[in-house]
Amino acid sequence: MFTNFKMTRQFASLGCILCLTLMILSCSVDRGENAGQDKDTESLEAILEHWAGSFIDKVNKDYQAAVNFTCTEKDTEFHLLFSGKEYSLYEGLHPDAPYTLKATLAHYNRIYRGELTGFTSLGREDISDTTPLDVEFHQPMDAQLMNDFLFFVQRFFNPSTHDKVVLAEAHSRVVHGGNAIPLFYQQTDEVGVRSAWYQIHPGQRVNEPGDTNPFPQYFIITRGEGFARIGNDTLQVKANEAYYIAPGLDHVFWTDEDNPMEMIFLAWGKGA
Repeated sequence: MFTNFKMTRQFASLGCILCLTLMILSCSVDRGENAGQDKDTESLEAILEHWAGSFIDKVNKDYQAAVNFTCTEKDTEFHLLFSGKEYSLYEGLHPDAPYTLKATLAHYNRIYRGELTGFTSLGREDISDTTPLDVEFHQPMDAQLMNDFLFFVQRFFNPSTHDKVVLAEAHSRVVHGGNAIPLFYQQTDEVGVRSAWYQIHPGQRVNEPGDTNPFPQYFIITRGEGFARIGNDTLQVKANEAYYIAPGLDHVFWTDEDNPMEMIFLAWGKGA
């Protein structure tokens, strides 16, 4: 349910691969962006060195990649080259890197401090939405590039050996109407898998009538209680219940309770 990232015009139609509704996160709860500037600030060079040092422990000996990074307000540019278990960091942009990641130094530091993941920072509901971490692709989008990108984003920005993700409102952004944190996405030959954590407060609604997907989904309620509109049925839902959403079926979740409702979103199959 999370969506596309910024692409050049000729690739925009392929953005649906990205979730297309991926990531999701159009109204950001980046309340700490300015506050973060009052905290200790690391340079982008130091941050990239730290992330790259942990990332090489997660790749195999055949891994090859070139990735560009820019610091938007400081006009600072770097690129990383990975070759198996080794990496090199250089100033400037690599001409053959398939994409460039962009953020302010303050936001790179927010990710570095673990306030939210790089994957969460990239999520959007619509291709026109702005996000605190953006990406520009320089090559035609295909399944291989998308998988390479998803692998990199999910693992590079998370120095935890096993990619620990803290599921809490403070680490989320609002997408598709609820506080959301993407977990794992992969897409191969048009068959993919997606997963995310959602927290819904009174007044929020995850999805709207007419929002459908061409692949099967499950919503697992892990905390609280509320309501779900699935097709023509309105149901009361609560923790320790799971609901299957057939392809093409409307689905809306909300709560009127004082305490938020939390759930795990799973999707799989062709188009996911």
